[in-house]
Amino acid sequence: MKLLYSKFAVLFLLLAVTTIAAADPATVQLLSRGRMNEAISALSNRGDAESLNLLSRAYYAMERWDDAVRWGERATAERPQDASYHLWLARAYGRKAGDSSPLAAAGLARKAKNEFERAVQLDPANVEARSDLSKYYVQAPAVMGGGLDKARDQAAQVNKYDAAEAHSILAQVAAKAKRYDEAESQFRSAIKEARNPATYWLQLADFYRLRGRFDDVQKTVLTAMALPGRAAENYFDAANELYLSGRDFPDATQYLQKYLDSGGLVEDAPAFRAHYLLGQIYEKMGRGADATSEYEASLALASGFDRARKALDRLQ
Repeated sequence: MKLLYSKFAVLFLLLAVTTIAAADPATVQLLSRGRMNEAISALSNRGDAESLNLLSRAYYAMERWDDAVRWGERATAERPQDASYHLWLARAYGRKAGDSSPLAAAGLARKAKNEFERAVQLDPANVEARSDLSKYYVQAPAVMGGGLDKARDQAAQVNKYDAAEAHSILAQVAAKAKRYDEAESQFRSAIKEARNPATYWLQLADFYRLRGRFDDVQKTVLTAMALPGRAAENYFDAANELYLSGRDFPDATQYLQKYLDSGGLVEDAPAFRAHYLLGQIYEKMGRGADATSEYEASLALASGFDRARKALDRLQ
């Protein structure tokens, strides 16, 4: 799930959560299914590097940034040459920065930048790390190490491995520079190059939403979801775009139900967040009882997810 643009204070909401490193398959599956209570219980008494990394990711998913940072730091200390651990720690620093005071955020953002760059240094072919680093460069001011030329350089490197993602990075660069026609053209180039075009159609929908082009959002989401062979998580992203645009709530609820029933749940869109989003949409539709049920379902999987707890308290 990739929201591509935001103010610097919430920059790191952008960063996708998709790669799952080699680990105990049963525990990894708990994360993919969004069963965070069980995952944390299984991991809490382990001290190996991979368990520490997975524990950090479980807390990250629930937006428990302090815990995500603490366990992420321990994981990288245990295995400092693992690029994926540095990538996850960078994300945790970044998301914590987004919820911190400006002074604290500056220091955390620098730590995030250093960890992103370390991940790329350790694994130059890691497209995901380069993509996240490019987002930092696009959004961060120069004083914090940002820069559009730096992001273009990352796009050139990513193009060696994934042309569609390279075009997506260039679209973000163009949008930041307010060259909106160019940004749209780059997204369409990404669609043409992609193995899963639906993902980049949905990125284009996100671009339209942030430009206030809500009719285009709806049309683009429909185009994405009409494509054959789309990934299961595209249902989640489509629902999220419709919700954020205030459009077509009935279709959004159907997409989320299809996602939850798909058997293709991913860590980027864990089940507890799908239930939470479904609750948010039901609230907008005036279906308070259904919203309550979805928030309860979210907390049954991830009792530490404060967003769902607060939403449920509001309705009760």
